[in-house]
Amino acid sequence: MKTIKIFMTAIFAGIIISTACPGFCGEPVISMQIDNEIMPDTRNAIRDINNTLFESMKSNKPAVMMEMFVDEGKADKALEENVKAAYDKMGELAKGTGFDMLHEYLIDVKGSGTVTVTLPGADGENFLMNVDAGKGPLYMSFLISKSNFKDLALCFVYMKKADAWRLHTFHLGTYRVGGKTPVQWYAEAREMYENGWDVPAMQRMQLIDTFMRPAPFLQYEKEPQMRDFFAAGAAETSRKYKFPVKATWVKDMPAIYGLDIQFTNGKLIPVVIYVTQHPLNRAVPIQDEADAITQKIEKIIPGITRGTESVGYRVFTEPPTDSAKQYKYRAVISKVGIA
Repeated sequence: MKTIKIFMTAIFAGIIISTACPGFCGEPVISMQIDNEIMPDTRNAIRDINNTLFESMKSNKPAVMMEMFVDEGKADKALEENVKAAYDKMGELAKGTGFDMLHEYLIDVKGSGTVTVTLPGADGENFLMNVDAGKGPLYMSFLISKSNFKDLALCFVYMKKADAWRLHTFHLGTYRVGGKTPVQWYAEAREMYENGWDVPAMQRMQLIDTFMRPAPFLQYEKEPQMRDFFAAGAAETSRKYKFPVKATWVKDMPAIYGLDIQFTNGKLIPVVIYVTQHPLNRAVPIQDEADAITQKIEKIIPGITRGTESVGYRVFTEPPTDSAKQYKYRAVISKVGIA
């Protein structure tokens, strides 16, 4: 899912690293209320705006959103173009996907400088968000879809202007893939790595890297350690495994040129990229060859068949080494453990 950025003023810092305070300033004072701690009148007013915006997405009426932006947003020359582009992308999603509220946050930071605020997520997965002090209260609605292969996060962020709530920014991003958040995939990857299964661990980190943040202004509290783990593990894995590698236990000794991952029937499976001597239209010998590779691939890539019922194959007739060239290949699925 490509992320959608509409408008973002200086209230959010671009990179969330630490609390920063340019020049001299006193200690900022953070006030935050979550969910039922927020006064019902305020919550209901925000939810009414959320519903109006969501209905405008379904009916593809971007003018509704543009009218709700704060003045700083309306001054952005690219606002209209960006909002229309976002609505084009979001319209069909909004029609077919229901959203439930994960959390609502009312945040006010008094003083000056930039403060990193910790926002409770789900199951202890806290978020960090940098907020400029002295800008007045912010209200964020964090909604997520559920029971989809790819669950989405929809964040509406409002600012209080002259006793009225105005839209500051919104973002639609990926929250879960295959039923798991990045933190949950990370826990699984760490366990695999500690068992010596570095390749499947790094494949999960490769997946995480595609949806590390549900919104540009939100980062998981564990993001730095996830990124450090991925960088160190990927470097070690690259040193350890050098492709191509011949599957010497298989007739004709096909050469394995690389690995990938894909979801099949909602489950993450490893993908082996190799070169065969059979024509691509020969389904039976290629399937037999792939099955033979699966039986002993743990010899050269420990752990690759752990936690999966299948291995995918992309079978080529020549090494797919030229990134500028399009190669024909045959896709094959091999069951783990078949004789």
